[in-house]
Amino acid sequence: MTGWQTAIIVAYSIVVTVALLRHLVLSQSLKATPFLKPDAQAKPVGLVSIFVPAKDEEAVIERCLRSLLAQESVAIEVFAVDDRSTDRTPEIVSLIANEDSRLKLIRIADLPPGWTGKCNALQQGQAHGKGDWLLFVDADTLHHPRCVATALHRATEQNVDLLSLLPALEAGSFWEGVIQPFAAACLMIVYPLHWVNDPTAERYAFANGQFILIRRSAYDKIGGHESVKDKFVEDINLARQVRKAGLNLELAMGPDLFATRMYSSLSSIIKGWSRIFYAAVDGRPIRLAALTAFILVFSVAGYAAVVGGGFLWALGFGCPFTKTIFFLGVAHVLIQMTVFARVYRVTKSSLAYLPLRFLAVGAMLWIIVKTIAMCWTHRVEWRGTTYAKGLGR
Repeated sequence: MTGWQTAIIVAYSIVVTVALLRHLVLSQSLKATPFLKPDAQAKPVGLVSIFVPAKDEEAVIERCLRSLLAQESVAIEVFAVDDRSTDRTPEIVSLIANEDSRLKLIRIADLPPGWTGKCNALQQGQAHGKGDWLLFVDADTLHHPRCVATALHRATEQNVDLLSLLPALEAGSFWEGVIQPFAAACLMIVYPLHWVNDPTAERYAFANGQFILIRRSAYDKIGGHESVKDKFVEDINLARQVRKAGLNLELAMGPDLFATRMYSSLSSIIKGWSRIFYAAVDGRPIRLAALTAFILVFSVAGYAAVVGGGFLWALGFGCPFTKTIFFLGVAHVLIQMTVFARVYRVTKSSLAYLPLRFLAVGAMLWIIVKTIAMCWTHRVEWRGTTYAKGLGR
């Protein structure tokens, strides 16, 4: 082999070795993150005011509300905040509210200037709550009967001011099964789990808006949703406000407590995750460049080595260099598959989609391209509302 061929093989061998070490990094991250399971003994005291923002959620709102109203061993009141829906969302909520007085419908007619829709809905909704604890959940979530009691018990026992949970990921279509677990894992690359719960790492403060349990006193101290009123992803920014105020923040794994089906089509997956990553990097593309490099080195390179090396070998160019690159690529892909198999198990995603991870990689690169374009224009369209430059950054 020539000198440059040797150099390439050495460099790629280092990449494959680092890929193997990702198992260790993943183990450390998971060790640093609490795993909550339904606690049959948890009977926490106090009232929890639950708020569900809903804009055109007729397909999912009923199952979400019924799962919340079925919570055990905890006192709750539930508010569904209808944010200018044009479908049957308010009608469905009203029908359920007629069956259970703990549920109330709040209707919002207008979006004030300078606010994003979800922040405005939750800010107006929380004013109706009487609980010492506020729980903000998305309409596309489904909750175990012991979910709220377990989370509240954890927060009170550990003196946590804001507790957020990561869910199981439901997949009702092919592209959901392929892309969702990989996109979620990429978000955790931007916000590493082992830093999220480090009280000194203010930059990496993180919360998941699908489930945020916060003390009323802490919520009022940081200024509520008004303090993040122009943010497209309010959860991360609420977490930053909590940590900045010196309050206790904890992110925990909760796939046994609740699940979510975020998006149902390829177009909505691409659009939704582009918005999430745009907000996660504060509209600045430099961290996206780092994520892109990470994906190219640790995901694309393996497939390229297998395909490129295998193709040349098949054409008769089976020199030691070609064969070595091919087998290193096979090892690289297999290592990555084992790493993500662990991620899939944590999120309760189907392992049947794991062999199609190359499609997820391609979709994620397209999501990043769209996100970079949003960083350039700072124009976001979401749920029927267009937000102009300067809002949500």
